Amino acid sequence: MKKAIAWGCLVPTRRSLIGYEAATRKVLDHLGIETIDIPNETCCAPFWMQSLDLTTSIAMAARNLAKAEEMGLDLLTPCSGCFHSYKRVNHVLETYPDMRERVNEILKTVGLHYDGTVEARHIVDFLYTDIGADKIRQKSVRDLSNISIGLRYGCHMLKPHELLNIEYSERPTFADELIEQFGVNSVQYTGRHRCCGGLLRGVQDDLADRILHERLVDAQDAGVDGIVTVCSLCHLQHDMGQRTIKRKFAMDDLDIPVLHFPQILALGFGYSPEELGLDLHTVKTDKIVAKIVGGGSR
Repeated sequence: MKKAIAWGCLVPTRRSLIGYEAATRKVLDHLGIETIDIPNETCCAPFWMQSLDLTTSIAMAARNLAKAEEMGLDLLTPCSGCFHSYKRVNHVLETYPDMRERVNEILKTVGLHYDGTVEARHIVDFLYTDIGADKIRQKSVRDLSNISIGLRYGCHMLKPHELLNIEYSERPTFADELIEQFGVNSVQYTGRHRCCGGLLRGVQDDLADRILHERLVDAQDAGVDGIVTVCSLCHLQHDMGQRTIKRKFAMDDLDIPVLHFPQILALGFGYSPEELGLDLHTVKTDKIVAKIVGGGSR
């Protein structure tokens, strides 16, 4: 099976997200999925950029989709913002022919044309729907039953349901089911589906801090060994932002490791923490890594 892959802007450019790309590549390779990077990928112009220039923002995302069309491959992305953007653009250009014509006039200047033949998929939904939990379990080599985690889906992979077509968007369990194949205890705790405040950064930082404080207290009260994020923005908020919350709210005991979703999968597939960039996170991952690596094999 072969897929095009778009990484987005955050994953390749933030130190603590290096492990997101590394783990994703190893997970897909372990499962026999061949991926080809979108050549000269550009920003997907996520939905908050529409207020600057709607046509340009649509054209920017359509460019990457047109690149995938040239490759003859459907598109995977690990970034929830990119996934949301590509799904939205496909919908807009199918619904509004005039916009599609304007966008193709723009793409023509760089030798591209958008036909709307490529489906964009979030990697987690792809793994659950197309690969399946059974294969994940069959490919697992490490027992992770000695860790409890708080899984954070984030907002942008799930809503609006009518656009994104992700089932059970209000109380999803599909990502839980995947990591549970390694024996992980995914804790159903208060606030795990609530917003992390990440998109408020740089706009209303105090409010972003108060929201993140609530989410971290939720996780701390649940007694989890770590937080696992599907969304790269959620990861930055919980990992880098945790330093601010610890100081601002005098939470000296706050120390919750934050892992990317594919890192948990890759650890379950037997890859080492060093291969997955776990030493690059802001909050040290040593404690949860010690429990994982010391947990033994299946």
